Amino acid sequence: MEYSTYDIMDRMWNFFVPKESQWYCWKLDGASLWMRKNGEEWRFAASSIPFKQIQNDSAGPLFVDAPSELSIAFAVAPGKKAALRPHPSTAPYLVSARNDVKIYPGTEAQFDIALPPIFRIELENGLSLFESLPFVTPYTWFGDKVSGDLCLSLPIELDPQCKNEQGYFERIDSNNPISLDPIMQESLQRAAQYLSCRSLIHCKIVVKNRSKEPLNVKRLAIFTSLMNVYQKQDNLVSDTVIITAAADDSLQTNIDDSAYKNLPKIHAAPKTGLNELLVMKGVSFLRSIAGL
Repeated sequence: MEYSTYDIMDRMWNFFVPKESQWYCWKLDGASLWMRKNGEEWRFAASSIPFKQIQNDSAGPLFVDAPSELSIAFAVAPGKKAALRPHPSTAPYLVSARNDVKIYPGTEAQFDIALPPIFRIELENGLSLFESLPFVTPYTWFGDKVSGDLCLSLPIELDPQCKNEQGYFERIDSNNPISLDPIMQESLQRAAQYLSCRSLIHCKIVVKNRSKEPLNVKRLAIFTSLMNVYQKQDNLVSDTVIITAAADDSLQTNIDDSAYKNLPKIHAAPKTGLNELLVMKGVSFLRSIAGL
């Protein structure tokens, strides 16, 4: 039986003082994570789902009975407050465009995506007691043999947003042919479902073409090494990733933290400079980001 704990905490990601010997559960859009504290003994359980089966249903922590038919993990540590804290995957995320996207010189396109995080139960001192990947996704190799990376392959199809463009759902009506295409409708509704899930990290990617040639974007690899994650009410948002094709035919990537820097930060990126990251990955890393 479940009981709401809004009198204890009105946000999913905040630290709180758990009641001794009481099980708590976080609903994570189809997946779930349980926790119980008894003195310095902590117990945890988790259930995962394939990422394609994600459902828009997030809540917690909730008072619940002990989970049944699940393996229980144990930790021993002193601590008063705990929280469920989401973090980006250490492996890059790989997403594909619905169709080949050609960005002409002097223009730009924005892609809104939702990334599945790693969840950790943490104490206030930063100690991680338990870690879970609630959304199961396959891995795939992306890039060449030297500078490529093993990525989490997400079943999300990118749709570009352009300047002066009306939203897809604003244009779907009985007089618009797009509303008569069931395949397009299903794909757009699926994309909207991902973007409505609170347990996913919402990220904006802006691709700018400042070169003299059209830029073809087929796939995007999102590297999270420099990405912060913030709490926007109950939602998770990240810094904006900006990829620029420059006039000298180079490809530059930057992290823009201006949009959310005043929000509570849940995950802080390592203080590794961007130039250092690019030196480590090499030039082909930049080109692989945009699938060139």
